[in-house]
Amino acid sequence: MMRKTLKGMGVAIVTPFTHDGEVDYAALENLVQMHLDCGTDFLCVLGTTGETPTLTTDERKALIRFVRERVA
Repeated sequence: MMRKTLKGMGVAIVTPFTHDGEVDYAALENLVQMHLDCGTDFLCVLGTTGETPTLTTDERKALIRFVRERVA
């Protein structure tokens, strides 16, 4: 397993939800982009800001994949 030392400013990013309780990917994309624009060095997805236990395993995987694709 490769380990990296995180340096700089990191943020535990919140998972936004729609009124129906689904993950709000449009809002998440805006949030990720805002952090990229502001110079955040790393994002801690599912870090937790409290909502992680309410997500399914598939939702967690999808969130990680979604954010990774945007911060590549």
